[in-house]
Amino acid sequence: MATEPVIGVICEQSTSVLVGRVRAAGYKAIRVSPEQLVPDTLPAVDAWVVDCPDNSVVADAMAWIETRVLALSNRPDLSELAEYRNWCDRIIRTLDKWNADFWQGNGKKSASTSQAYADVEAVWILAASAGGVPAVSEFLAALTHIPRVAFIYAQHIEADQQELLEAIGHVNRDLPCALAIGRHWLNPGRLLIAPATCQVRFSNWGEVFSTREPWETPETPHINQVMMAMSGLQPAPGGAIIFSGTGTDGCDGLRALQAVGTRVWAQDPETAVAPSMPQTAIDAGLVSRTGSPQDLATALLELYPSPTTS
Repeated sequence: MATEPVIGVICEQSTSVLVGRVRAAGYKAIRVSPEQLVPDTLPAVDAWVVDCPDNSVVADAMAWIETRVLALSNRPDLSELAEYRNWCDRIIRTLDKWNADFWQGNGKKSASTSQAYADVEAVWILAASAGGVPAVSEFLAALTHIPRVAFIYAQHIEADQQELLEAIGHVNRDLPCALAIGRHWLNPGRLLIAPATCQVRFSNWGEVFSTREPWETPETPHINQVMMAMSGLQPAPGGAIIFSGTGTDGCDGLRALQAVGTRVWAQDPETAVAPSMPQTAIDAGLVSRTGSPQDLATALLELYPSPTTS
């Protein structure tokens, strides 16, 4: 079995557009024509999508195919573009649900993946809104060595500007960063950026994968949702830091994190461009330490003095 889900698409060559749509959605897809459905000769896949449900050969094969099968019907004509896209979206949503089940199922992690997460000394969440990018940049630049910590960065930003956050990786070139679209892992000495366009999920062995569900508030990503999702990690996140920002987003999530033993720090409001977000967390009695971004970086390195070897 592959270490990540592979989707087999049973369809004629003339109707293989769906294969491209599945691949565009971030999946590895293999096309198999109906005449290739012979026992013990099929490629190893984790699920099948059948785009020819009236074919008797396919109907017979579905009796001996052991992996999960999604048989499609009511396929719109390709000339009806809007209807066809809606039809594809329904298929992708089903695959997403299966995908989430796959990553949370038993025995699906690779040795390298499990070892990478085992090497993570702690997971820390960095959360910010207005004025947060320069504050987080100062924090990252002040890391004189990269600890064996996996970072998740949740920064309020417009969806059409989210790629701009990847530039934060240039602040400290020893800390790789990536936008968490698709599938990633909580690795030591790496920063993942929560996307503004869709929600993210976390498995108990360190996978991070995006869904196609939008965030539940106009402010994206929704920091409370990120934190609540992460409160279920095993072991629990080591800490969360609230940087500059307006509003109160994060307080409910911080309560969920604090309940599982996560440290909560905040940027000193006097050093923040927008002090209300850290001040709200402080006023709620959730914060155990405050300081400038540089002070907080120094404190983090005191907690985790061992650098990553990667």
